[in-house]
Amino acid sequence: MTDNPLKPDPIARYRAVLESLDPRLRQAAKLRALYPLIEPQVAAGVPHAAIMEDLAAAGLPVRHNTYITTLRRWRKARRLAAEEASQTTTTPAAEHDATPTANPSPPPLDAIQGRPSRIQTPGDLRKIRDMRIDLDALRREGLANRAKASQDTETQHDKE
Repeated sequence: MTDNPLKPDPIARYRAVLESLDPRLRQAAKLRALYPLIEPQVAAGVPHAAIMEDLAAAGLPVRHNTYITTLRRWRKARRLAAEEASQTTTTPAAEHDATPTANPSPPPLDAIQGRPSRIQTPGDLRKIRDMRIDLDALRREGLANRAKASQDTETQHDKE
């Protein structure tokens, strides 16, 4: 099926992975095992329908909804894992490289957790309903904003 003899047929690669898996696994688990092979094909421009045909030929017929939902969940899990890895690798390095100062800047205040940036969907309204509000942090945030505003006005008066 492929013109390049060095690259194995995707169906053969899918079969090899599927044979190494426990046959009792659910379809989604089998798909998750295959996505590292599928993702480069999607990036190369192979249509999802063609990939699903290859999966069916390899012995794993999947419905479109199952394929797309599992793909989205797999990508989200990879993205979250990458974000966690980048946070854990940058945090210790930043602590060691930072020179101690007399007034270290406090971490950014976020008194309201889960606040959507804009309301565009019913899901955004549900996020507002489920927000967690830390009243102490909200108070500190307000005091910090007032102090900054008073410093800004003092600076403007000094310039005049």
